[in-house]
Amino acid sequence: MPTTRSRALVIGAGIVGLSCAFFLRRTGHDVTILDRDPNGDRASLGNAGAIAQPEVMPIAAPGIVSKLPRYLLDPLGPLYIQLGYAWRLWPYLSRFLRAANNRQYAASAESMGSLLVTAFDDHGTIHQETGLGHLLSKDGHLWVYRSPAVRDALPDWKIRERQGLACTFLNRDDLVSEEPALGPMAACAVRTNDWATYVDPKAYVMGLMTHLREQGVAFQDCNVGTLDGDTVTGTDGRRYPFEHLVIAAGAWSHRLTEQLGDWCPLETERGYNTTIPSPGISLNRMLTFAEDHFVATPMSMGLRIGGAVEFAGLKTPPNFNRSKALLELAAKYLPELNVDGGTEWMGHRPSTPDSLPVIDRASRYSNVFYAFGHGHLGLTGSATTGRLIAALVRGEEASLDLTPFRIGRF
Repeated sequence: MPTTRSRALVIGAGIVGLSCAFFLRRTGHDVTILDRDPNGDRASLGNAGAIAQPEVMPIAAPGIVSKLPRYLLDPLGPLYIQLGYAWRLWPYLSRFLRAANNRQYAASAESMGSLLVTAFDDHGTIHQETGLGHLLSKDGHLWVYRSPAVRDALPDWKIRERQGLACTFLNRDDLVSEEPALGPMAACAVRTNDWATYVDPKAYVMGLMTHLREQGVAFQDCNVGTLDGDTVTGTDGRRYPFEHLVIAAGAWSHRLTEQLGDWCPLETERGYNTTIPSPGISLNRMLTFAEDHFVATPMSMGLRIGGAVEFAGLKTPPNFNRSKALLELAAKYLPELNVDGGTEWMGHRPSTPDSLPVIDRASRYSNVFYAFGHGHLGLTGSATTGRLIAALVRGEEASLDLTPFRIGRF
């Protein structure tokens, strides 16, 4: 614990910002969280709920370059770039394409694995103090495939094996024994037990917010306008002085880091889902339909079907035809699925070209820190990121090499 309490600001009330606030408060800092709508919707509330330690593979996979023309022509496909947005996407996309090679793929997976190796322990630290552990179900996970040949040809399994992540290959009979609701389109799978899901991600986020308030963390409605090395100023003119600042503003973070001299090609991956209250089937665990790039997660409020990547910026209205297309895909794998009565949702995942988050200190200000860009793994990596940021604020050495997560790598 620091002998002198310091004033720390965290910009962003998503799960990464809340986790940073948790570990900063735990180590004795006076913490205030700034967010333009602290109780509003965000990617943390509508996600698939996973602590997905083995999900270390970047999106920029070898071979994806040849698929991009097809993706551009299919607005309901697994990865879509809105044509009018493509030119603005180029700083991100050019680096994404450069990362789509075997060497960088393996390197990014290794770096992400080093970050997530303590994910369960770090979430456990939060559970111990908040009493929110009852929301987590460590029920494992299945990657489901239409083709054994596709599954077996992937380099992913050897990469995971080198990281000590055990995976078990299942044939059709084994798969149906595990998940009877799957139809004949599901030919095989891979099972991992190093996976857990929050049965209600929103309840976890709101519960953590309640705990932080009880511990004296303040929440301020603030649409950040400008900032420097000692003060954040809202668009309404209110000023918030600080001794330490953490920028954890999700897909909006790069707009703030640029004011401090640190450019980042951050983009929003718009993800869609539908939560079906009465799906008519039962799943025993979260499933990833790997060849069609979507997931199905059983939750306390129903079955959540989600996925896809859409690049269309922060302001374009949602295209919920993407949610409907995912339901159509799900029904092909789950023939008895009832798709009626669902609630559609879209969220902004903060994405970097190499799928690695930014966990770093600002280049010009030693008291400003960055924690954003976790993509599909914001919930998974949130607690570990919070612990690492709190260590950096205290001036301690991080427990892993943070070089791959520096903002200057771009």
